[in-house]
Amino acid sequence: MVERPHVLRINVDDVPEISATSPGRDGQVHGVSVRMVYGTETGVMIGAREEGYHSKPHHHDCEQFNFILEGELWFFIGKEGFRCKKGDFVRVPRNEVHWVWVRAKGGCTMLETHTPSLTGDAQIKGKATSMIGEAENAQMVPGAENIYIDYPEAEEIERKAFAADPD
Repeated sequence: MVERPHVLRINVDDVPEISATSPGRDGQVHGVSVRMVYGTETGVMIGAREEGYHSKPHHHDCEQFNFILEGELWFFIGKEGFRCKKGDFVRVPRNEVHWVWVRAKGGCTMLETHTPSLTGDAQIKGKATSMIGEAENAQMVPGAENIYIDYPEAEEIERKAFAADPD
């Protein structure tokens, strides 16, 4: 853990990189590199995904916001799919099934927030950087976790989205 003078501020370069994997919709295991900080209720991460990253549909008991910093990817939420590019915001409602597919060369980097934080996920648990002060109650909100599911509709949802906005 990096020593810092105050828990309310940290530079991204001082947040350790976490290498995680997730099951893919294509049957492969995909890697993602994240830097994550969290407080008593919200977690923030910067996640880099390479071309070909295709997550399995999942949900979590937290609201998620994303901001595309670099590159592009396809986001699928419920029955909808859409291409997201640098500068786009995306909101995933709490417990909504969603997944992404990075089809663009160069991959995609996103800023993500999760409320409550995603610190309950096995890939993140104990690895993210806390920004909780000693006088705060670190147990206020338990961290959420990704719950991967079979979602037979996914292929048809992707097909319709790509037809509406071809590469």
